[in-house]
Amino acid sequence: MTRYIKTFKEIVDIVHHDYAGYEEKQGWDDPAHYLEEIERLISGQQITPQVFTDLVNEYLMAFQDRHMYFNLKGSDDVQASTRGFRTRRYEDVLYVVETCEEDRFPAGSKIVSIDQQEIETIITSNRGFLRETSAEREDWTHPLNKSSSIEIEDENGELLTFELKDYEPASKKLAPSMEEVDDETLWITLPSFVNVDGTMDYVKNHEEKLKACTNLIIDVRNNHGGNGKSFSNLLPYIFPPDEHPCTDGELKEFNYTDRNSDLFIQLCQQLRKDITDEETLKFFDSIEEDCEKYRGQGFVTRDFSDELEVEALKFEGTDSPKNVIVMTDVYCASAAEYFVEICMESSKTTVIGRATMGVNDYSDLLIKEWDGMYALYYPMSRRIQKTSNDPLHGKGIRPDHYIPWTPKHIDEDLDLLYAMDMLRESEIAEG
Repeated sequence: MTRYIKTFKEIVDIVHHDYAGYEEKQGWDDPAHYLEEIERLISGQQITPQVFTDLVNEYLMAFQDRHMYFNLKGSDDVQASTRGFRTRRYEDVLYVVETCEEDRFPAGSKIVSIDQQEIETIITSNRGFLRETSAEREDWTHPLNKSSSIEIEDENGELLTFELKDYEPASKKLAPSMEEVDDETLWITLPSFVNVDGTMDYVKNHEEKLKACTNLIIDVRNNHGGNGKSFSNLLPYIFPPDEHPCTDGELKEFNYTDRNSDLFIQLCQQLRKDITDEETLKFFDSIEEDCEKYRGQGFVTRDFSDELEVEALKFEGTDSPKNVIVMTDVYCASAAEYFVEICMESSKTTVIGRATMGVNDYSDLLIKEWDGMYALYYPMSRRIQKTSNDPLHGKGIRPDHYIPWTPKHIDEDLDLLYAMDMLRESEIAEG
C-alpha cells in the first residue's frame, strides 16, 4: 500500500519542480489534504488503482491545466474503467450525447440528478471540478466518476434511476476517414494526430481526390492532438497559391530540468520506433540535442521563427479545393489546436463550430510512468504571453463562425449542415 503514497509524493515533486506552470501556480494546490485522504483510504482498505487515479486527477485540477492529467494504463491484474457514456449540459439539463460501453439508456437521455442532487446544485458546489464556466464546455467526467447513481428522464417524462457501472474502455477509432458529401465536397475526419506516418500516408493516398474536389470540410472536433508533423502534407490544400503560414514564432520557455531532459529523450526514442518520416526523425534529433545542451538549466527561452519559416516555405498552396471549412469543438486540443490556428491564416479557409479546448499555454507533454500501470502527462514548456480566459469560449481558439451547442446536435450534425449552407451561399454569390 505504501506504493500509493510513494507515487503520490513523486507526483507532487514533479508538479512543484518540473511542470512548466509550477512557478506561476505556487500555492494553488493542497497536497497535504490528498495525502491524508490516501492514507485514510489505505487504512480503511478502500483504495484501488482506479480510486487512486481519480484522486490524483482531482488533486491536479487545482492547477487549472487540462493539458496535465493522470492515467491508469492497467495491467494483467488491473483494468482501467469508464462510465461508458459522454455528457454535455444545455441550460439546467445534462444530456447524454454519446453512449459507448453503456447500453441501458440511449443518447439524448436527460440526466436530471446525480446521487439525488439536482444538476444546478452540483454546478454550484462543484464548479472547479467541471473545468469551465460555459455549460457547453464543462467536463462532467470527474463528478460522474465519484457518483454511484443517476436519475434520467425518458422520452415519456418518466424518471428512471440507474446505478452507475464501471466498464472496460473500448478501443477508439483514431484512423482518418473520408466521405463524399456531394459531387463537389469531401468531408475528411481526423480523430487524432498521434500516428504521424498513418495520417500522412492517408493524405498522400487520397491526393487525387483532394486535388479534384471543389470544397473540403476538415473535421477535427474530437481530435485530442498528437504530433504537429502529422498534418504537414495537408497544408497545401488549405492554403491558396502564394500564401503561407505566419513564421513569427511565439516565444516559449522550456523547463530543462534533469528529469524533463531524460523524459523528453526517452519519449523521442519511443516515438522513433513507429515513424519513418525523415523530417520528423530530424526534428527528434534536434530535441535530443537541446535536452543535452540545456540540461539542468531550468527555464530557457526558445524562438522557433527560423524553423517555422523553413517549414512554411516547404510547400506551395493549391487552387483546389477552392473552399476549405474546418469544424472545431471544445474536444479539439493540443496539436489539433495548432492546426486550427494555422488554418485560420488561410484566405480560403473558414473555421466553424465552437472554441477549441485551449490547452496550449502549457505544452510539449512529457510522460512519467510507474510500474507500467500509471502515467502522468504534464507540460514542460510555457508561452510567455498567456491566453485570456473568455466566459463563453474559455481559452480556446474562437471559430470564425460560432455555432452554439444545443441538444439538436445529438441527432443531427448541425455543424455539417451549417458548412453545406455556407458552401451553397458561396456558390450563389459567385454564380
